[in-house]
Amino acid sequence: MLVSASAEKFLGRPRREILGRTAEEIFSDGTVLGAVVLPAFQKQRPLAQYEFDAADGRRVQVSLDFIQEKGTPIGALLTMRDAESVRRIENEIEISRRLSASGRLTRGVAHEVKNPINAIVLHLQLLQNKLQQDDPETRRHMDIIGDEIHRLDRVVQILVDFTRPQDLRLEDLDLRSVLDSVAVLATPDAARHKVRIVQDLPNPEDARVDPLMVRVDSDLIKQAILNLVLNGVQSMTAGGTLTLKARREGEMVVAEVMDQGCGIPPEAQEKIFELYYTTKSDKGGSGIGLAQTYQIMQWHYGSVEFDSIVGAGTTFRLRLPAAAVKPQGKPMKS
Repeated sequence: MLVSASAEKFLGRPRREILGRTAEEIFSDGTVLGAVVLPAFQKQRPLAQYEFDAADGRRVQVSLDFIQEKGTPIGALLTMRDAESVRRIENEIEISRRLSASGRLTRGVAHEVKNPINAIVLHLQLLQNKLQQDDPETRRHMDIIGDEIHRLDRVVQILVDFTRPQDLRLEDLDLRSVLDSVAVLATPDAARHKVRIVQDLPNPEDARVDPLMVRVDSDLIKQAILNLVLNGVQSMTAGGTLTLKARREGEMVVAEVMDQGCGIPPEAQEKIFELYYTTKSDKGGSGIGLAQTYQIMQWHYGSVEFDSIVGAGTTFRLRLPAAAVKPQGKPMKS
């Protein structure tokens, strides 16, 4: 019998207590899982995906398949999944699909729009040069047209940059140093909003603490985290504390950006990673930052998720695959 580490967590029993046991010894018919699984084992009947609420409050999916070789039963495969994790992965795949489809459609459009914009700018400059009278009202209208054309050009350029394939310059870094750099970059803007940035990180001088090594493109990961920090600062209209955290979780390194802002309304939570979607239209939000963060995490085989309470704040959580750590604890050369 093989038992995964995840199965140990679901069953709440160490592997040594499960190996070599029968289904009746492992599962209790007094539990929801046992009541579903034991009859299926006894009748040798496959169990299609079934969902139930575990004792710890998690929603669990379970399925049972019997394995045969040349018509002879040789074993069974019991699969258990955290339903919320499955749905979260499905949502991430759907968002990634939308972004990919959006990128394919918009790349060509953006380049086509750039050509007439350039022509308009050129002819506007020629028209301004030909104006014989320096009429203030006429000049004001021309300046407004010029400013709006350049603003449109910047929007299109952002779209072109967003959809352009990216070559990653990967190196092994301690995520704590990345968070420290982001804190330094964001502190001046945070101070203007009466926001204090606090780092709650494992002490790098503590020999008992392993470095939180990740293999990333330093500039891109800084940008991804900075987007979340600035987003949090802007949401804290009354000031407060924004906290940066990091820790190791199994094979992943997790960074958290915790603000005390206004929170994300429930109706907006499924859309915040979509390109150009923003809840800050009255504050100059571009709708680029969170979509960019999501994209950068996808490039690094990571993920971004969040918990938010309206009126209390939001916690964004970035997960990146952990990189190997040398015995002396120094970053590896890429």
